[in-house]
Amino acid sequence: MAQSAKNGAKGRPGKNLPERPAVPHRHADSALPAKGKKAAPFRLSLSASLVELLDEGGKTDHRFRQLLYDFSTLGASLEAARSYLASQLGISPPQYNIAMILANHQNTGGISVSDVAKRLHVSTAFITLEAGSLEQAGLVQKRPNPEDRRGVFLRLTDRGERLVQSIGPERQKVNDHLFGSLSAKDFRRLCDTLSSLLDAFAYTVRLLRSARSERSPGLSVRGELDPVRAKKGTG
Repeated sequence: MAQSAKNGAKGRPGKNLPERPAVPHRHADSALPAKGKKAAPFRLSLSASLVELLDEGGKTDHRFRQLLYDFSTLGASLEAARSYLASQLGISPPQYNIAMILANHQNTGGISVSDVAKRLHVSTAFITLEAGSLEQAGLVQKRPNPEDRRGVFLRLTDRGERLVQSIGPERQKVNDHLFGSLSAKDFRRLCDTLSSLLDAFAYTVRLLRSARSERSPGLSVRGELDPVRAKKGTG
């Protein structure tokens, strides 16, 4: 009788044993690939469609990707250098750029707000704001524009001249280190190349801002808002 009870206990789950966890239901889309069948390799789309920007006849974009990474690094390095020089004057990097443009036109009677804005590729409102801060700091003075009564000419004050002159040697060292590896020919080519990209970059940024405001990031190949994606974004 005891033996029978013992055998029966073996056939029933013990009360103190943990329950077997339920096997989760496997959905069809999470099923593993069939044995012996390899999953399709991941293929990233090319970063550009223009053959001129691609390698191997349009098959790879490795050089283009590296160009973007290098551009980003160069921009960050240049910004760091500008921030350092601006700190020597106790002003912000944008204000430093304005001060240097004014210094280059100091002997011409000054330069208009619109001309400064064109050289820095920013709005006249931005230059007016920053120039006002420089004026309050005693570094910039405004004079009436004889050709436009509504406009003004910007010039450095005597104090502004002294400050800009004081960092001359340091500014030369920084720029010599940044661009010293370029030959005269390379330097001219770099200037021409960057100049040719400015309009395209500015136009693309305007398109992107417009797309963002319309909640539609789609751009067509021609650089216009993609009407198909725009319709989806506004629907």
